[in-house]
Amino acid sequence: MGLDLSRKMIQEAQKRSAGTQIEYRVCGMEEYEYPKNRWDCVVSNLALHYIENLEAVFQNVYGTLKRDGVFLFNIEHPVFTAGVGQDWVYTREGTPQYWPVDNYFLPGERNMHFLGCDVVKQHHTLTQILMGLLRNGFALEAVEEAEPPEEMMEIPGMRDELRRPMMLLVKAIAKKDANVKP
Repeated sequence: MGLDLSRKMIQEAQKRSAGTQIEYRVCGMEEYEYPKNRWDCVVSNLALHYIENLEAVFQNVYGTLKRDGVFLFNIEHPVFTAGVGQDWVYTREGTPQYWPVDNYFLPGERNMHFLGCDVVKQHHTLTQILMGLLRNGFALEAVEEAEPPEEMMEIPGMRDELRRPMMLLVKAIAKKDANVKP
């Protein structure tokens, strides 16, 4: 099953996976009717930072996963979503000076101009993300703050990506036994 709110993204996915047995839907993860104990793995790629109620999504994903099912996701790091305008403060010469963070502990809507578009994102703290998983029956297997690899360091601006985290990657396991209740 592949979900996306964008019809263009669904069409592109269908083109790239022609002949496979994947069902695609133009649908948000909040509206999807999660079948119970159906999937071995759920993957979310750069979508959760658009979701206001992460707890509801975590509950639904937990319910749709089979026992010991895997939930893999990447989300914009809370330091990134708490960035003021999601941009650096620059020196007079145009060099990134620092990444400003404000209202980190105030979750909610953030209006950004990102990659040439006005977008609305949802800021969640690291505690909300990780504890939300734990409260909903998941065990954390891996948490990584993504860094660009050394071979990308010659790309203009890439060294600055080592100055603050942009992405958070998480692997969580749906622990469904008598001792763990969501």
